[in-house]
Amino acid sequence: MYKKRGQAALEFLMTYGWAILSAIIVIGALGSYFYFSQEGSSSIFVSAPFYGVAASATEDTVKLEIANKGGETLSSVTVNVTGQGCTQDTTNFDGSLSTPQIITLTCTGADSGETFSGDIVVTYLRPGSALPLTSTGSISTPVA
Repeated sequence: MYKKRGQAALEFLMTYGWAILSAIIVIGALGSYFYFSQEGSSSIFVSAPFYGVAASATEDTVKLEIANKGGETLSSVTVNVTGQGCTQDTTNFDGSLSTPQIITLTCTGADSGETFSGDIVVTYLRPGSALPLTSTGSISTPVA
């Protein structure tokens, strides 16, 4: 008589093989869905009293729209993005921030198709105060 132990072992391994293969396919599909969906999104976060409204980047400029949600007109506002070689362009910005305003930074080292990311440091003065305050945040946006 022939023993069917080999066939039983093969069927057992095939069942586990199909289960592992289907789990790998599901994990791969979920991973590609979440990984590729972040490619075109941008995020900006700045701590109180500021609010990051929007951000966009090209190869040589990064535009941030930051709103003042503190209810006071802030003076001597400077915005720096660390780690990316950015300097603030003050041609359209007088240093006071009372309403949502686009603040343009000139940056180097950002390549088209990549994601620009950095840490935001906002230094400002409250009305009637000589003590500079600091708010921090982060930015991540694709470079067009």
